[in-house]
Amino acid sequence: MPEVTAATFNMHWGRDKKGRPYDVVDVCRRLDADVIALEEMWRPNGGPCVVDEAAAQLGYTLVEQPLSPDNFEERPKAIVLPPGPPGTWGVGILTRLPVRERFTVDLGHALGDHVERRIALCVEVDAQGAAFVFAAVHASHRLYGSPPQLLRLARALDERGQASVIAGDCNMWGFVLAPLLRGRERAVRGATWPARRPHSQIDHIWVSSGIAAVEGGVLDPVGSDHRPIRARLRVPAETTASRR
Repeated sequence: MPEVTAATFNMHWGRDKKGRPYDVVDVCRRLDADVIALEEMWRPNGGPCVVDEAAAQLGYTLVEQPLSPDNFEERPKAIVLPPGPPGTWGVGILTRLPVRERFTVDLGHALGDHVERRIALCVEVDAQGAAFVFAAVHASHRLYGSPPQLLRLARALDERGQASVIAGDCNMWGFVLAPLLRGRERAVRGATWPARRPHSQIDHIWVSSGIAAVEGGVLDPVGSDHRPIRARLRVPAETTASRR
């Protein structure tokens, strides 16, 4: 069974709580994962962003999905937007594995959420001949919004008939999501938020039946208000072909 390393990291715009940039490239280097889900990825003015630099320096392909213009009301107050047209705020995936297909899953809108539509970004990747789907998600911060959005994503992935991984900021505790995401297991357990003195795990890697979690862990604080997590996974060879 091929082994891959998966990670997820809420970047907090690539800024600390005081709005100062931190070394996102170094964080990605330390994660050293085959696929990394990135939440709160900020592309100022639609131009270059720090994740482009990480992809170029570390040999990744970047796939991204904007979720909102960066000028929404509830952005962190310490983030100062540059002059000019709005940039974007959303999710991204850094992958060293070949991408067979890119697609999205519409997760809908939660009442009171500043993001009009939450969208999961998904890639079907090839791990030494075994294919699986890696989905990056940033669910609503509204407590009543996250569970149905994760359930909608899991059902959409299950319909494809492939092994899959859901990674991201789920904005919800694992024990609440576990009964909804039946057939999936948490590859990492450990508090991730807030980064300095975490008391809750809201960042998760959920693996479907057939994918085995070999080991996983939570990294130390790196600059964001979330801690990154990573897991080593075994992907079953029988997922070589899509079964849609």
